[in-house]
Amino acid sequence: MSRRKALVTGGGRGLGRALVIALATSGYDVIAGVRRDAEQIAAGWPEALQERITVQHLDMAAPELFPVPERLDVLINNAGYRGAYLPIEKADMAEWKRTFDVNFFGVVALTQHCLPALRKSAGAVICNIGSMGVYTPFPFYSTYRCSKAALAALSEGLRIELAPMGIRVMDIPIGGVDTDMLRTSIRYREPEAAAYEAYQDLAGRQMAMQKEMAFVAAAADEVATNIVAELDRAGPLRRPCDPNAVAGLDYVGKSTEEQRALAYFTRMALTVP
Repeated sequence: MSRRKALVTGGGRGLGRALVIALATSGYDVIAGVRRDAEQIAAGWPEALQERITVQHLDMAAPELFPVPERLDVLINNAGYRGAYLPIEKADMAEWKRTFDVNFFGVVALTQHCLPALRKSAGAVICNIGSMGVYTPFPFYSTYRCSKAALAALSEGLRIELAPMGIRVMDIPIGGVDTDMLRTSIRYREPEAAAYEAYQDLAGRQMAMQKEMAFVAAAADEVATNIVAELDRAGPLRRPCDPNAVAGLDYVGKSTEEQRALAYFTRMALTVP
């Protein structure tokens, strides 16, 4: 019997790379879909896993061009884009479009493209890498947050529609993983919104609050191992796989959207409108 096959988008770095390694270690043949530097990435895997990993070009702007294998057991939609932290007023439509093209429309198109191959597998899984940011009000974060909210809704729809076919769908809301994307996030630097006078005070308050909050990023390899362990388990759609997501979903489950918004205003010492 042939080994199980998995495709990981954004598989060349960060959590995507860690997922490729975790899957290969678990016995999968893995395709690491990458947008650039394919040859360099292909030479960088642990030697013991080289035969299990294939690096292929995959542009989320044109996923329909990707040569999907005849049978696919796991699709992990991990590739993501996050641009500047701008006020909604100042984020131009090109930025909104680029964010949604990668984080949402590309995922829709690739999933459509892969479904015939997934249907040929017994117990196929689609795993969408989401964000706890969907449930947390932050300023200057809306382009990315809205794209991930759309992805969360997509996961809900896919779960219902594909269940009769035996295809399981998982949504992994990431709460904080030690990757390049996190290191350049609003948690660690002043948002670009500070360049606009009308938003300077709020940007300063945001930075001050972030510095006061206790936060420890989870290691990418640990989170990847947790995600791969979930692939063969029946369970809910939304599955936290890092400590920050576990705590965050617990908080979300015990509060309403209005309570979370009020808590944010309180922490920021802002008057509730």
